[in-house]
Amino acid sequence: PTIASCDCGNSTTEAVTLGCKYDSLAAAWLPEHCRDDELTAEFERSGPGPDGQWTYWADTAHTQEISVEEIAKMADNQEELRFHMSGHWHVLHCIFYWRKEYRARFNGKMVEPRSDNEKHIKHCGKIFLDPGYGTVAGVALNT
Repeated sequence: PTIASCDCGNSTTEAVTLGCKYDSLAAAWLPEHCRDDELTAEFERSGPGPDGQWTYWADTAHTQEISVEEIAKMADNQEELRFHMSGHWHVLHCIFYWRKEYRARFNGKMVEPRSDNEKHIKHCGKIFLDPGYGTVAGVALNT
């Protein structure tokens, strides 16, 4: 059987043309068959801010806040642009991905290859043991 791809092209413009959307849980542009929009919406309401919002920063010192929309555009300059988040964000990202893996058995969604592997599980294990570890990420178009 042919395995569907979670790729969204080479630019955010192409991603939109292909029907992809930015998924803040994945920190990636994903097509519909690779997104669990209900789970991502829950994640977006699980932060410490008003209405469960998360805070993101452009800098390591966490002094320059940036929006999810600004983060989504970072995919056009993947090699250079990174965003920063709290350790709490990273722990919940891992927990929500655990749920995404489980839910994929029943909802027909595909978990993107970037996260559907033992390497990501080991990475999350490090996050659970040291929540301050790895609180910086880039944005992917092809996962």
